[in-house]
Amino acid sequence: MVNPHVPAGTIPEPVVALCQRLEQAGFRAWVVGGSLRDLLLGRSPKDWDLATSARPEDTLKLFKRVIPTGMAHGTVTVLWQGASYELTTLRGEGAYSDSRRPDQVFFVKSIEEDLARRDFTVNALAYDPLSDRLIDPFGGIADLERALLRTVGEPQERFREDGLRVLRAARFVATLGFELDPATAAAIPLALGSFARVSKERVRDEWLRTLQAERPSRGFEVMRESGILNVTCPELVESVGCEQNKWHA
Repeated sequence: MVNPHVPAGTIPEPVVALCQRLEQAGFRAWVVGGSLRDLLLGRSPKDWDLATSARPEDTLKLFKRVIPTGMAHGTVTVLWQGASYELTTLRGEGAYSDSRRPDQVFFVKSIEEDLARRDFTVNALAYDPLSDRLIDPFGGIADLERALLRTVGEPQERFREDGLRVLRAARFVATLGFELDPATAAAIPLALGSFARVSKERVRDEWLRTLQAERPSRGFEVMRESGILNVTCPELVESVGCEQNKWHA
């Protein structure tokens, strides 16, 4: 069951306090990404990611303990009240010439512009805990309610930008129990060239996350049907339909 509103008291107090600290300095902050998605699905977020109007250098001045994890991309990690929080400046992205990372990252002024660069609609949500406002410019709430995984904007463009996104789609089908939007599913085979250029380390990480799902087979079936397995692990494709004896069942 999807709650279209963030229930009162579900945002941890340290997160609210962090947002208040930013607001007192003249900036804004929003809870974004998988943490917000999981919260709306009634799940317990494992961590909390924030988007902010503050530039990295502003955040460095505001907080005593900050790790400059990705300054060039607007990301820092704030150590705050016994936990770590990743803060990323509102940003847009240029073209992905290598299908791995944007050629250019530029800061933007609105949360809506920031959400437009994200992969799937259910991840393109933001929540301002101080004003109790949920921002959903791409229909992510409706897709959560329909258990549907759909890209933000045109699927082929999203997948060409970052080849790993096709594997993330398969992973979310397994971990969220969602179905793929038909247009999104149809775009995956067309993006396998971009996927083939993704580093093995990133592919490994997505496989491990998929295997942690209640039904990993849902994700691997997407990989098989779309051709992802032919790129990553063709020997698994050859074993499809091979019966096992009782010792391997």
